[in-house]
Amino acid sequence: MIEENSFEEVSLKLEEIRNSMINKIEELFDVIIDDRDKRLDWKEWGIDTLNFDQYRKRYHSEINSNASVKSIRFSMEDSSINDQIEEDQEQFQGFAILITGQALIYALQDDLKMKFLELATMCKAVICCRVTPMQKAQVVELVIENEKKSTLAIGDGANDVSMIQSQF
Repeated sequence: MIEENSFEEVSLKLEEIRNSMINKIEELFDVIIDDRDKRLDWKEWGIDTLNFDQYRKRYHSEINSNASVKSIRFSMEDSSINDQIEEDQEQFQGFAILITGQALIYALQDDLKMKFLELATMCKAVICCRVTPMQKAQVVELVIENEKKSTLAIGDGANDVSMIQSQF
């Protein structure tokens, strides 16, 4: 959630989110991000965002692939093993960002917009709340101009016309 009210705060929040994403990616996937300044990109790591679990690190699959699996015995009372198994079985659906209109004012400025775009493209969903019609259009245009991709922008009224028209 990004709801900060100044350029500096939004900049720091974007960096905090980016670092959290890097840490989560390294924790869940067989990915080591050596160059933390390089743009984050699922495709670079060969990860299909439609099927995250296929690329996950798996403690239980390592045990199952071990030839001596029959000789491995552990008590289900062992909470550390149970915690590890639960953690490995936890589904990862992807990242999402919610950003307010006030924070978006700063995130769309020249100095931050590419950082915001990087994080947004790492997400399954980006929710912009309490934003102006112009901000809606700017977010769509940012994606189209820099990613050369189609976007899905959902609105519920006449104030969404500029956002929808910016896609054509």
